[in-house]
Amino acid sequence: MKTTGMKTLLRQTTLQLAVLLVLTSAAAAAPLEIFVSIPPQKWLSEKIGGELVSTNVLVVRGQDPHTFEPTPRQISSLARSRLYFTIGMEFEQQITQKLDGTVASMRMVDTTATIDRIPAIAHEQEEGHDVHVSHAADGHGEEPEKPAGQEEHERHAHHHPGDDPHVWLSPPNLIRMAKVMAEAMIAADPEHAATYRQNLNQTTDSLTQLHRDIATMLAPFRGASFYVFHPSFGYFAREYGLRQEAVEISGKSPTPKQISNLIAKAKEDKVRIIFVQPQFDSKSATAVARAIGGVVEPLDALAGDIPANLRTMALQIKNALDHSPRTQP
Repeated sequence: MKTTGMKTLLRQTTLQLAVLLVLTSAAAAAPLEIFVSIPPQKWLSEKIGGELVSTNVLVVRGQDPHTFEPTPRQISSLARSRLYFTIGMEFEQQITQKLDGTVASMRMVDTTATIDRIPAIAHEQEEGHDVHVSHAADGHGEEPEKPAGQEEHERHAHHHPGDDPHVWLSPPNLIRMAKVMAEAMIAADPEHAATYRQNLNQTTDSLTQLHRDIATMLAPFRGASFYVFHPSFGYFAREYGLRQEAVEISGKSPTPKQISNLIAKAKEDKVRIIFVQPQFDSKSATAVARAIGGVVEPLDALAGDIPANLRTMALQIKNALDHSPRTQP
């Protein structure tokens, strides 16, 4: 009887160990759960993490991130993730107020911590300045070192309310974001640090080449203006020495006087194309285009495949400026 009891106990112990081993292996194989705010961040997360991560995005295609509000279900799912990569959008404040410091297993990381932000008012006034040159875009694919004593910004971003949040519309900024994301993934999953670093290097190289290609494409048009509905393209304009003129001002539809002034300026610039983002009502832009004998064309700042979208954006702007008499040789 004792022998039978010992065998039974041994079988039970062996079974428990096997179950524990299976559960441990499954946990080790489970991807790192990540949340991001917008589709372009998801592209970066998946490029850096590959199969090691599972990335969820809050703002889906067609939604306006400026008016977006996360649902209770999204907040609940986000709370169960390991990492939440923020980008400085206003709606993120709701999330950080509810979750910051209350979910020990989830870390919030500001992906824009190393980016030089520009004020939103620069959309109308200051975007024609020289292209910003950084080590991230000088052909070596390297990021500039942080100043001594500067720590990585975590939790929610402390951005000024007037900052332009559209930082992702610049390849050098994407490189900076990618580095922050990779460092956070490595901290959360150090066992796969080498894979994250290798993927980061490949992503950096491809974005550096993209920046070179766009800079070459748009070099003949430095100082030229392109017209948009919502002023999303300040960082893109800054990188390539362009100016954007916006129909929408300070998040509000323009007054008749503002529309009249914009029409006069568009006629002076010989503009024939106004770009409209699909997240916004295009009535005002259509009115301006009709008044100048031009057309409205789509330009999506939130497309998921951000490199392909930036290349398409550059080509669309190039084509618009190619047909502008003021840019003809």
